[in-house]
Amino acid sequence: MTDASQPTGKNRNNTLLRALVVLLLISNVILLFLWFQKKDQATAAADQVTAVTSEKENVTKLLEDMLVQYDTLSTTNDQLRTRMDSLQQQIVALKDKVQRGNYDLGKAKKEAETLRRIMKGYVQTIDSLNQVNQALMAENISTKQQLGEMTGQKEALETKTAEQQALIAKGSALTATGMKAGALFVRGNGKQVDTDRSRKAQMIKCCFTLGENRITTAGKKALYMRIIGPDGSVMPAQEQANRFFFDGVEGEFSAKRDVDYQNAPVDVCVFWTASGELAGGEYKVDVYESSLLVGHTTFNLK
Repeated sequence: MTDASQPTGKNRNNTLLRALVVLLLISNVILLFLWFQKKDQATAAADQVTAVTSEKENVTKLLEDMLVQYDTLSTTNDQLRTRMDSLQQQIVALKDKVQRGNYDLGKAKKEAETLRRIMKGYVQTIDSLNQVNQALMAENISTKQQLGEMTGQKEALETKTAEQQALIAKGSALTATGMKAGALFVRGNGKQVDTDRSRKAQMIKCCFTLGENRITTAGKKALYMRIIGPDGSVMPAQEQANRFFFDGVEGEFSAKRDVDYQNAPVDVCVFWTASGELAGGEYKVDVYESSLLVGHTTFNLK
């Protein structure tokens, strides 16, 4: 009995061993299969990341190239410039979305292509306008060449006329002599008294003599007096419309007086009434006629 059972147990052990070996081989095959599968998935994921990164870079470069091209475009057409500025803002906004990575690349690519087509249309429009402008410039050059001699004669005549007018204007300018200015206060009896005290000053008077001028046209002359206080400001006029042109600019005057000038010397006084207490310091007084300076003087208040 003992001899017959021993081979049977040995065979059973060999069978188990072979089964274990088979199971081990199967498990290794399964593990190897799973490993290759994971490797393929990782490779696919890496390839996908690479593709997405490449696509993102391509879209970004496309938008950046469009912005560079935009900087080279130039037009004087305000309506076209407004449209181009709007397009630039759309390109910048789309580029920001792509770079932040929170925008669908497929959609971004389509939008970028649409924006590029629009920009291409602007480029063609600008080229057409430039061609038209070049044609017009060529035509203008031809016209200018034909009219060159006439233009030269006209410019020479205009220069001569301007010089003559400048001489006439210079000769027509009135000049003041003996110009003096100062402050006054008014007594109870109405008499005006000179004063150099700022707290007593109620008026400012500027007197002078308009000299003889036989060139200027006789008649009414409007004289404008500007009083510049110690703080650099113009003493305000009583009139609301107190602006006039002088020395090529527009400014305020403090007082205005019309004078009947008949080409002969005439004595003139211009008065300005203060609305409050005056400050101490130096006051500058300028008098103008026909936007030209007639005379200048200064005075001081304590």
